[in-house]
Amino acid sequence: MNLFRSEEHARNWSGYKEEAEGGLLSLAQILEVFSAPHFRERGNGRYISSMGELRSSFMEKIKEVTNDHPFWRLP
Repeated sequence: MNLFRSEEHARNWSGYKEEAEGGLLSLAQILEVFSAPHFRERGNGRYISSMGELRSSFMEKIKEVTNDHPFWRLP
């Protein structure tokens, strides 16, 4: 993950790829993704056994935050 001060700054980066445009998220969007149970429940004693349901809620959060952009879909 790379953090940039703006979308313009990201687009001016030498490693920027046009096909990754959908991967740009604002800080507010990143904070929303990291607020998903997948991250909040890491200290839970049942974290590993709960991975299936946590993963599905995480993917739903990604869809919601990114408006289901194809960049964020698993292959």
